[in-house]
Amino acid sequence: MAPSVEPIAPHPPLNQYYEVTGERQGFLNGLFNRTAYQYRNIDKATGLGSGLWYRRRALRMAGLKSGMQVLDVACGPGLVAQCALQLVGPSGLVIGLDPSVGMLREAQKGPCRRLVQGVGERLPFPDGQFDFLSMGYALRHVPDLRAAFAEYWRVLKPGGVLLILEISRPHSPVLLAATRFYIKTVLGVLFATATGNHDMRTLMGYWWDTTEHCVASEQILTALQEAQFVDCTLTEVGSGLLRDYRAVKRASTNLS
Repeated sequence: MAPSVEPIAPHPPLNQYYEVTGERQGFLNGLFNRTAYQYRNIDKATGLGSGLWYRRRALRMAGLKSGMQVLDVACGPGLVAQCALQLVGPSGLVIGLDPSVGMLREAQKGPCRRLVQGVGERLPFPDGQFDFLSMGYALRHVPDLRAAFAEYWRVLKPGGVLLILEISRPHSPVLLAATRFYIKTVLGVLFATATGNHDMRTLMGYWWDTTEHCVASEQILTALQEAQFVDCTLTEVGSGLLRDYRAVKRASTNLS
């Protein structure tokens, strides 16, 4: 019998939001279903209006090109998928996947027309289907990095590219304190007050807490390598506030 492999959670349990770890996905689905209608506004507020530009630039720099087949995991309201569609053009294909019905409903308002409900650690696609797999600011929500990365590797074609975009704990103590206050307090109060939806404050608090307590970049890169990805790299922007992970499924494992 093969030895069991311990899962790698993206962050410690946050019991102020759910009582036991097994309740996390249900908590997340409910929270996102109730707040998805504001997610585009949240993106504009957190990215100061640069979110779509940054996503499009990151996809292009990672190697996304015309004609490619793309899977956007945890697509949310479809912002990464929207940028991917612009780059792959009419000869390409973009599929968005998300577990939240509310998020998929919002994504339907955008240009991506191929949307699937599902989770990243159990992808409903055959082996080797995609040239490119993206995940935008949602790695913190998977229950096990090892399981998710194994699935990403499985559905990519040989030579396929994985790009993970994340908001992370900045290295600068000053930027850390400022970002924490802006996201968790300012935006939490602002959106809850403007919408009358108190879930908005919970969302912004949870978003920041999962950011601040996320596992180290080195552990994410190691997990990617353990999943057989190669050329695993990290690009940091803004003292590590934005971190882009890129990895490649080896083109061929045959020895000549």
